Amino acid sequence: MDHIINTSVLAKHLSMDYVLNKFSATSTYMKFLDIRFIKENNSYISVLPYKPNLIGNHDLKVLHGGVTVALLEFTAMAQILYGNENGTSCQGTKLDDSDVEQPKAKVIDINVDYLRPGLAEDSFAIARIVRTGRRFAWVHVEAWQEDYKKIFAQASVHFSIVSK
Repeated sequence: MDHIINTSVLAKHLSMDYVLNKFSATSTYMKFLDIRFIKENNSYISVLPYKPNLIGNHDLKVLHGGVTVALLEFTAMAQILYGNENGTSCQGTKLDDSDVEQPKAKVIDINVDYLRPGLAEDSFAIARIVRTGRRFAWVHVEAWQEDYKKIFAQASVHFSIVSK
């Protein structure tokens, strides 16, 4: 991600130019965390607004590890459901925000690397689809806060693709 895209993401976040609102409403935990999505090129960037109840260690003022995992997992799920390069789902069908009745992918495995503490500020995450097949997909996700070059967590997420 370059400086121009990072500036665009921050501008969209500050202007509340969010997408995938129906997808965000499908999970009670996603609503509780107030995770929002911004579309940038063919990627969905998630935004986790800071709230004091997301702190895991009050002495150090750092995010709870479970909150970090949720941010990474929801970002990967949004990318696999909505963010293929041609705007289609993993099954090749055209998707929009109204197509969220049932998940079309299920998490098989998630491997998280905590690279540094997530501080008490807004967090962002972006996912990249590494590989998709008929039955499985692999997504790489990175999370950062103020400086997109200082990733505080990353994950490798494997999905089982569910055909209708």
